[in-house]
Amino acid sequence: MVPPICFVTGASGFVGRHLVPRLARTFRLRLLLKPGQTIADAADHERIDGHLFDLDALARGCAGAELVVHLAALVSFRREDRAAMFAVNAQATADLAAAASAAGVQRFLHCSTISAVAYRDTPTPVAEDAPFNFGPLRIGYCDSKFAAERAVLDQCRQGLDAVIVNPPSMYGAGDRRKGDGSLLGAVFAGKVRWAPPGGMNVANVADVCDGMLAAIARGRRGQRYLLVGENLTGSELLQRIAAIVGGHAPRRIVPRPVLALATHLVRAKERLFGSKAPLTSEVMALAGKFLFFDGGKAERELGWRAGRVDPGIAAAWRDAQSG
Repeated sequence: MVPPICFVTGASGFVGRHLVPRLARTFRLRLLLKPGQTIADAADHERIDGHLFDLDALARGCAGAELVVHLAALVSFRREDRAAMFAVNAQATADLAAAASAAGVQRFLHCSTISAVAYRDTPTPVAEDAPFNFGPLRIGYCDSKFAAERAVLDQCRQGLDAVIVNPPSMYGAGDRRKGDGSLLGAVFAGKVRWAPPGGMNVANVADVCDGMLAAIARGRRGQRYLLVGENLTGSELLQRIAAIVGGHAPRRIVPRPVLALATHLVRAKERLFGSKAPLTSEVMALAGKFLFFDGGKAERELGWRAGRVDPGIAAAWRDAQSG
Protein backbone atom coordinates (compact mmCIF):
# COMPACT_ATOMS: atom_id res chain seq x y z
CA MET A 1 0.00 0.00 0.00
CA VAL A 2 1.31 3.45 -0.94
CA PRO A 3 1.64 5.70 2.13
CA PRO A 4 -0.50 8.87 2.18
CA ILE A 5 1.02 12.27 1.49
CA CYS A 6 1.85 14.72 4.30
CA PHE A 7 2.53 18.33 3.32
CA VAL A 8 4.76 20.12 5.85
CA THR A 9 5.66 23.78 6.25
CA GLY A 10 8.56 24.80 8.47
CA ALA A 11 10.39 21.51 7.92
CA SER A 12 13.77 23.24 8.19
CA GLY A 13 13.02 24.78 11.59
CA PHE A 14 13.81 23.57 15.08
CA VAL A 15 10.62 21.55 15.56
CA GLY A 16 10.63 20.38 11.95
CA ARG A 17 14.08 18.88 12.37
CA HIS A 18 12.69 16.59 15.06
CA LEU A 19 9.17 15.97 13.74
CA VAL A 20 9.81 15.33 10.03
CA PRO A 21 11.73 12.04 10.57
CA ARG A 22 8.85 10.80 12.72
CA LEU A 23 6.30 11.72 10.04
CA ALA A 24 8.40 9.92 7.43
CA ARG A 25 7.68 6.60 9.16
CA THR A 26 4.01 6.84 8.16
CA PHE A 27 3.69 9.33 5.32
CA ARG A 28 5.23 10.30 1.99
CA LEU A 29 6.66 13.71 2.71
CA ARG A 30 6.00 16.82 0.68
CA LEU A 31 7.95 19.81 2.03
CA LEU A 32 7.52 23.51 1.32
CA LEU A 33 11.07 24.83 0.83
CA LYS A 34 12.48 28.11 -0.33
CA PRO A 35 14.14 27.92 -3.77
CA GLY A 36 17.65 26.53 -3.30
CA GLN A 37 17.00 25.47 0.30
CA THR A 38 17.93 21.93 1.31
CA ILE A 39 17.23 19.84 4.39
CA ALA A 40 20.20 18.07 5.93
CA ASP A 41 19.64 14.42 6.81
CA ALA A 42 16.01 14.58 5.67
CA ALA A 43 14.12 11.48 4.58
CA ASP A 44 13.12 11.11 0.93
CA HIS A 45 10.65 13.84 0.09
CA GLU A 46 8.93 15.75 -2.67
CA ARG A 47 9.79 19.42 -2.57
CA ILE A 48 7.50 22.33 -3.29
CA ASP A 49 9.61 25.36 -4.12
CA GLY A 50 7.96 28.50 -2.82
CA HIS A 51 7.12 30.69 0.14
CA LEU A 52 4.22 30.93 2.55
CA PHE A 53 2.94 33.92 0.58
CA ASP A 54 2.87 31.89 -2.65
CA LEU A 55 -0.76 30.79 -3.00
CA ASP A 56 0.07 28.53 -5.93
CA ALA A 57 2.76 26.73 -3.91
CA LEU A 58 0.30 26.22 -1.04
CA ALA A 59 -2.31 24.83 -3.42
CA ARG A 60 0.22 22.45 -5.02
CA GLY A 61 1.35 21.34 -1.58
CA CYS A 62 -2.16 20.53 -0.43
CA ALA A 63 -3.31 18.83 -3.63
CA GLY A 64 -3.74 15.12 -2.96
CA ALA A 65 -2.38 15.37 0.59
CA GLU A 66 -4.12 13.53 3.39
CA LEU A 67 -2.40 15.53 6.12
CA VAL A 68 -1.05 19.08 6.35
CA VAL A 69 1.31 19.93 9.23
CA HIS A 70 1.84 23.68 9.60
CA LEU A 71 4.97 24.43 11.63
CA ALA A 72 6.29 27.57 9.91
CA ALA A 73 6.15 30.81 11.87
CA LEU A 74 8.06 34.01 12.49
CA VAL A 75 9.16 34.23 16.13
CA SER A 76 10.26 37.66 17.31
CA PHE A 77 9.83 39.88 20.33
CA ARG A 78 10.81 43.08 18.53
CA ARG A 79 8.02 45.63 18.15
CA GLU A 80 9.33 46.42 14.65
CA ASP A 81 8.43 42.90 13.50
CA ARG A 82 4.75 43.09 14.40
CA ALA A 83 3.46 43.63 10.85
CA ALA A 84 5.72 40.91 9.46
CA MET A 85 4.47 38.44 12.07
CA PHE A 86 0.85 39.15 11.21
CA ALA A 87 1.69 38.52 7.55
CA VAL A 88 3.55 35.25 8.22
CA ASN A 89 1.81 33.90 11.29
CA ALA A 90 -1.78 35.02 10.70
CA GLN A 91 -2.43 35.71 7.00
CA ALA A 92 -0.27 32.89 5.64
CA THR A 93 -1.89 30.46 8.07
CA ALA A 94 -5.33 31.58 6.90
CA ASP A 95 -4.26 31.07 3.28
CA LEU A 96 -2.87 27.60 3.99
CA ALA A 97 -5.96 26.51 5.91
CA ALA A 98 -8.15 27.71 3.04
CA ALA A 99 -5.99 25.83 0.53
CA ALA A 100 -6.20 22.66 2.63
CA SER A 101 -9.96 22.97 2.87
CA ALA A 102 -10.31 23.50 -0.89
CA ALA A 103 -8.11 20.45 -1.56
CA GLY A 104 -10.16 18.20 0.72
CA VAL A 105 -7.28 17.52 3.12
CA GLN A 106 -8.42 15.00 5.71
CA ARG A 107 -6.50 16.47 8.68
CA PHE A 108 -4.79 19.79 9.35
CA LEU A 109 -2.41 20.15 12.30
CA HIS A 110 -1.61 23.73 13.27
CA CYS A 111 1.34 24.30 15.58
CA SER A 112 0.52 27.32 17.72
CA THR A 113 2.09 28.30 21.07
CA ILE A 114 1.26 28.73 24.74
CA SER A 115 1.79 32.44 24.06
CA ALA A 116 -1.57 32.39 22.26
CA VAL A 117 -3.39 31.14 25.37
CA ALA A 118 -3.09 33.19 28.57
CA TYR A 119 -0.80 34.23 31.40
CA ARG A 120 -1.30 34.84 35.09
CA ASP A 121 0.32 37.19 37.59
CA THR A 122 0.56 34.34 40.10
CA PRO A 123 1.92 30.77 39.61
CA THR A 124 -1.48 29.36 38.66
CA PRO A 125 -1.67 26.88 35.76
CA VAL A 126 -4.29 27.55 33.10
CA ALA A 127 -5.95 25.18 30.61
CA GLU A 128 -7.05 25.34 26.98
CA ASP A 129 -10.22 27.31 27.72
CA ALA A 130 -8.47 30.24 29.43
CA PRO A 131 -9.46 33.52 27.69
CA PHE A 132 -6.65 35.16 25.73
CA ASN A 133 -5.33 38.10 27.78
CA PHE A 134 -2.03 39.06 26.11
CA GLY A 135 -3.71 41.77 24.04
CA PRO A 136 -3.05 44.76 26.34
CA LEU A 137 0.67 43.89 26.35
CA ARG A 138 0.81 44.57 22.57
CA ILE A 139 3.23 41.72 21.87
CA GLY A 140 3.18 40.95 18.16
CA TYR A 141 4.11 37.29 18.45
CA CYS A 142 1.30 36.54 20.92
CA ASP A 143 -1.29 38.55 19.01
CA SER A 144 -0.39 37.14 15.59
CA LYS A 145 -0.38 33.52 16.74
CA PHE A 146 -3.77 33.99 18.41
CA ALA A 147 -5.08 35.46 15.14
CA ALA A 148 -3.70 32.42 13.32
CA GLU A 149 -5.71 30.12 15.58
CA ARG A 150 -8.87 32.10 14.84
CA ALA A 151 -8.23 31.68 11.11
CA VAL A 152 -7.80 27.91 11.45
CA LEU A 153 -10.97 27.61 13.51
CA ASP A 154 -12.87 29.67 10.91
CA GLN A 155 -11.96 27.06 8.29
CA CYS A 156 -12.79 24.31 10.74
CA ARG A 157 -16.33 25.68 11.08
CA GLN A 158 -16.56 25.47 7.30
CA GLY A 159 -15.61 21.80 7.25
CA LEU A 160 -11.82 21.51 7.65
CA ASP A 161 -10.75 18.78 10.09
CA ALA A 162 -8.24 20.88 12.01
CA VAL A 163 -6.48 20.36 15.34
CA ILE A 164 -4.37 22.96 17.14
CA VAL A 165 -1.44 22.17 19.42
CA ASN A 166 0.13 24.68 21.79
CA PRO A 167 3.70 23.79 22.74
CA PRO A 168 5.73 25.74 25.33
CA SER A 169 9.33 26.88 25.17
CA MET A 170 11.23 23.82 24.00
CA TYR A 171 14.79 22.57 24.45
CA GLY A 172 16.65 20.15 22.24
CA ALA A 173 19.37 19.82 19.64
CA GLY A 174 19.31 22.34 16.82
CA ASP A 175 17.82 25.38 18.55
CA ARG A 176 20.29 28.22 18.01
CA ARG A 177 18.44 30.54 20.38
CA LYS A 178 19.11 28.28 23.37
CA GLY A 179 22.55 27.02 22.45
CA ASP A 180 26.04 28.34 22.95
CA GLY A 181 26.16 32.14 22.97
CA SER A 182 22.62 32.32 24.33
CA LEU A 183 20.99 31.32 27.62
CA LEU A 184 22.84 28.03 28.15
CA GLY A 185 26.18 29.56 27.28
CA ALA A 186 25.48 32.58 29.47
CA VAL A 187 24.68 30.38 32.48
CA PHE A 188 27.79 28.30 31.82
CA ALA A 189 29.90 31.49 31.73
CA GLY A 190 28.28 32.88 34.89
CA LYS A 191 26.89 35.91 33.06
CA VAL A 192 23.32 35.56 34.35
CA ARG A 193 23.32 37.36 37.69
CA TRP A 194 19.60 37.87 38.28
CA ALA A 195 16.60 35.58 37.79
CA PRO A 196 13.28 36.93 36.48
CA PRO A 197 10.40 37.03 38.98
CA GLY A 198 7.96 35.12 36.75
CA GLY A 199 7.92 31.59 35.40
CA MET A 200 7.22 29.56 32.30
CA ASN A 201 6.47 26.11 31.02
CA VAL A 202 9.34 24.28 29.31
CA ALA A 203 9.56 20.90 27.58
CA ASN A 204 11.85 18.56 25.69
CA VAL A 205 11.17 19.02 21.96
CA ALA A 206 11.25 15.24 21.46
CA ASP A 207 8.35 14.84 23.87
CA VAL A 208 6.38 17.60 22.14
CA CYS A 209 6.84 15.92 18.76
CA ASP A 210 5.41 12.72 20.20
CA GLY A 211 2.46 14.79 21.38
CA MET A 212 1.96 16.19 17.88
CA LEU A 213 1.78 12.69 16.45
CA ALA A 214 -0.77 11.80 19.12
CA ALA A 215 -2.81 14.89 18.18
CA ILE A 216 -2.73 13.89 14.50
CA ALA A 217 -3.96 10.41 15.36
CA ARG A 218 -6.41 11.09 18.18
CA GLY A 219 -7.08 14.83 18.48
CA ARG A 220 -10.67 15.98 18.15
CA ARG A 221 -11.61 18.31 15.31
CA GLY A 222 -11.66 21.97 16.33
CA GLN A 223 -9.84 21.37 19.61
CA ARG A 224 -6.59 22.81 20.95
CA TYR A 225 -4.19 20.77 23.07
CA LEU A 226 -1.54 22.15 25.41
CA LEU A 227 1.54 20.00 24.79
CA VAL A 228 3.25 21.30 27.88
CA GLY A 229 6.06 20.07 30.10
CA GLU A 230 7.22 21.44 33.44
CA ASN A 231 6.10 24.66 35.11
CA LEU A 232 9.27 26.29 36.47
CA THR A 233 9.96 29.70 37.94
CA GLY A 234 12.76 31.65 36.29
CA SER A 235 15.02 30.79 39.21
CA GLU A 236 14.18 27.07 39.03
CA LEU A 237 14.85 26.93 35.29
CA LEU A 238 18.24 28.62 35.66
CA GLN A 239 19.15 26.22 38.47
CA ARG A 240 18.15 23.28 36.27
CA ILE A 241 20.29 24.60 33.41
CA ALA A 242 23.29 25.21 35.66
CA ALA A 243 23.08 21.68 37.03
CA ILE A 244 23.30 20.30 33.47
CA VAL A 245 25.75 22.62 31.71
CA GLY A 246 27.82 23.78 34.67
CA GLY A 247 28.30 27.34 35.81
CA HIS A 248 26.26 29.03 38.50
CA ALA A 249 22.59 29.94 38.65
CA PRO A 250 21.80 33.39 40.08
CA ARG A 251 20.59 33.47 43.65
CA ARG A 252 18.90 36.83 43.39
CA ILE A 253 15.52 37.55 41.80
CA VAL A 254 14.81 40.89 40.14
CA PRO A 255 12.28 42.82 42.27
CA ARG A 256 9.08 43.42 40.33
CA PRO A 257 9.16 47.23 40.72
CA VAL A 258 12.71 47.25 39.33
CA LEU A 259 11.65 45.08 36.39
CA ALA A 260 8.66 47.34 35.67
CA LEU A 261 10.85 50.45 35.68
CA ALA A 262 13.49 48.80 33.50
CA THR A 263 10.83 47.67 31.02
CA HIS A 264 9.49 51.22 30.79
CA LEU A 265 12.97 52.65 30.20
CA VAL A 266 13.86 50.07 27.56
CA ARG A 267 10.57 50.70 25.77
CA ALA A 268 11.29 54.41 25.69
CA LYS A 269 14.77 53.74 24.32
CA GLU A 270 13.33 51.46 21.63
CA ARG A 271 11.11 54.25 20.38
CA LEU A 272 14.23 56.27 19.64
CA PHE A 273 16.77 53.66 18.60
CA GLY A 274 14.79 50.50 17.83
CA SER A 275 14.69 47.11 19.55
CA LYS A 276 17.73 44.96 20.07
CA ALA A 277 17.33 41.27 20.78
CA PRO A 278 17.41 39.30 22.95
CA LEU A 279 16.46 41.60 25.85
CA THR A 280 13.64 43.67 24.36
CA SER A 281 10.86 45.42 26.24
CA GLU A 282 8.45 42.67 25.12
CA VAL A 283 10.68 39.98 26.62
CA MET A 284 10.96 42.01 29.81
CA ALA A 285 7.18 42.49 29.97
CA LEU A 286 6.75 38.71 29.94
CA ALA A 287 9.56 38.09 32.45
CA GLY A 288 7.31 39.00 35.35
CA LYS A 289 4.36 36.86 34.21
CA PHE A 290 3.62 33.22 34.85
CA LEU A 291 3.06 31.11 31.75
CA PHE A 292 2.09 28.02 33.73
CA PHE A 293 -0.18 25.44 32.12
CA ASP A 294 -2.20 22.32 32.84
CA GLY A 295 -1.64 19.51 30.32
CA GLY A 296 -4.45 17.33 31.62
CA LYS A 297 -6.53 17.48 28.43
CA ALA A 298 -3.69 16.12 26.28
CA GLU A 299 -3.12 13.36 28.82
CA ARG A 300 -6.80 12.38 28.92
CA GLU A 301 -7.64 12.62 25.22
CA LEU A 302 -4.32 11.93 23.49
CA GLY A 303 -2.74 9.56 26.00
CA TRP A 304 0.32 11.81 26.04
CA ARG A 305 2.38 13.37 28.79
CA ALA A 306 5.77 15.07 28.66
CA GLY A 307 8.70 14.01 30.77
CA ARG A 308 11.28 16.28 32.36
CA VAL A 309 12.88 19.01 30.27
CA ASP A 310 16.40 17.99 31.36
CA PRO A 311 17.15 15.64 28.40
CA GLY A 312 16.25 18.47 26.02
CA ILE A 313 18.55 20.92 27.81
CA ALA A 314 21.37 18.37 27.75
CA ALA A 315 20.83 17.68 24.03
CA ALA A 316 20.83 21.42 23.23
CA TRP A 317 24.09 21.87 25.13
CA ARG A 318 25.79 18.90 23.48
CA ASP A 319 24.72 20.16 20.08
CA ALA A 320 26.02 23.65 20.83
CA GLN A 321 29.35 22.31 22.03
CA SER A 322 29.81 20.08 18.98
CA GLY A 323 29.11 23.00 16.66
